[in-house]
Amino acid sequence: MVKRSWMLWAALMLAGSGLYIQEASGAGDNKPTQVQPRSPYRVGDTLKPGKADKAKGNYEETYWETLRPNGWEPNNLLEQLNLNELGDNDPKAKEVMTKIREMWDNAPVNTDLNNRRIRIPGFVVPLDGQRDQVQEFLLVPYFGACIHVPPPPANQIVHVVVAKTAKNVKLMRAVWVSGTIHTVRSQTRMGSTGYEMSADLVEPYELEEWSPI
Repeated sequence: MVKRSWMLWAALMLAGSGLYIQEASGAGDNKPTQVQPRSPYRVGDTLKPGKADKAKGNYEETYWETLRPNGWEPNNLLEQLNLNELGDNDPKAKEVMTKIREMWDNAPVNTDLNNRRIRIPGFVVPLDGQRDQVQEFLLVPYFGACIHVPPPPANQIVHVVVAKTAKNVKLMRAVWVSGTIHTVRSQTRMGSTGYEMSADLVEPYELEEWSPI
């Protein structure tokens, strides 16, 4: 399971470098943005795809597996590094983490998605804005990514730019994003991304749509 690979990488990173927390700061504000209180989600939780009858406009409902090109399997990449042979405080751990980070940052994208109009669910990691108004953020597939655990592969992070400032979009808020996706790479302070999305609409992902596994 791909999410298991991400969490395995995160666990390795945590073990090798201590607690990993990046602080998302608002524009012109050095205070860290806080994860919304009393969240029903735990680190690693993902969102289910919506139902076909809920599709809105001319957007193709897309899920995170589609953002990975055929044949790219992170499990296979991790197995090649023999992670199970690494013990606690193993000096090789830092070298392995560096290799994994390089693989993740250069993860290939699905070029068939370029310029497609899609609708995708995910969690928000703000890159700008103040309070609950943002115009630029990262969309990530599971709760805590880039904040409580290291960023996932670049092909599992979407750099979202909203035409108009989106309101009520807070850190780790679950949302649906509708717009045009582009296979454009970028480097942000919160992680490397393989996609950019021009968002037409950002909507809350309703809690009743989700249930824990």
